[in-house]
Amino acid sequence: MFCSAYTPTSCIYNFHANKPDCRKPRFRVCSSTSSESDRFKVEYTPWLIVGLGNPGNKYHGTRHNVGFEMIDKLARKEGVLMNTIQSKALIGIGAIEDVPIVLAKPQTYMNFSGESVGSLAAHYQVPLRHILLIYDEMALPNGVLRLQPKGGQGYHNGVKSVMGNLDGRRNFPRLSIGIGHPPGNMDMKAFLLQKFSPSERKQIDEALEQGSEAVKTLVLSGFSEGISRFNLVQKYKFHKV
Repeated sequence: MFCSAYTPTSCIYNFHANKPDCRKPRFRVCSSTSSESDRFKVEYTPWLIVGLGNPGNKYHGTRHNVGFEMIDKLARKEGVLMNTIQSKALIGIGAIEDVPIVLAKPQTYMNFSGESVGSLAAHYQVPLRHILLIYDEMALPNGVLRLQPKGGQGYHNGVKSVMGNLDGRRNFPRLSIGIGHPPGNMDMKAFLLQKFSPSERKQIDEALEQGSEAVKTLVLSGFSEGISRFNLVQKYKFHKV
C-alpha cells in the first residue's frame, strides 16, 4: 500500500520576518482516498477566519460585534471549541470537512484587531488569499451580506488595523454583514454600540445562518458560481417584486 502527501510549492509570506517563508505549514489536515492498490493523503492549506468585535459582556449583541457572532455560529456548526488564547485572540482550531480552519476573535478591541490577525497569519503560515475577515458594514442594509475576494478599509477602523498589520495588503477575502445606517442625526458610535431591535435581530439571526453556509462554500470551493449566486440573492433579498 502506497501513501503520499501533497505539499503546496508556493511560498507563504511571513509578516513578522517581512519575507517569504517556504517551509511546510505547521498546521495540517490530511484526507485519504483509497483504491484497490493505493491510498493518497492530500494536504490542504488552512484558512484563518477572523470575526471583528469588542470583548466583554458590555458589547455582546451590539451591531459592532456581529463579526464575533458569525465566528460563534461557525464554531457551533463545525464543532470547534473556542478555548485558547493566542496572539491576543480567542481561537479555536478545527476543520470544515477536510479543510483545516483557525477561528479567531481578537480580544484587542476593535481598533487594534490587526495585531492579532498579523500574528496568527504568520504563526500558522496562512496565505493572504486564505484570510477571511468578517465584520459589520453600515453601507449595507441590516441583515444583508456581501462576500468579496478583496476590498478597501472604508470607514471601518478594525479593517484599517488589519490591513495595516498585513503591510497594507487588501487582497484577502472579507464577509461584510449589513447593520444599516444611523437614523437621522444619531451619533455613529452610539449606533454601533446599540443592540438590535427585535425585528432587526431576526434579520441578523437569519443572516448568520446564511453567512455560515457561504463561508463553508468559500472554504471548500473558493469564489465559485455558488458565491456569485449568494451575493446576488443577498443584494435583492429585501426587495419586493
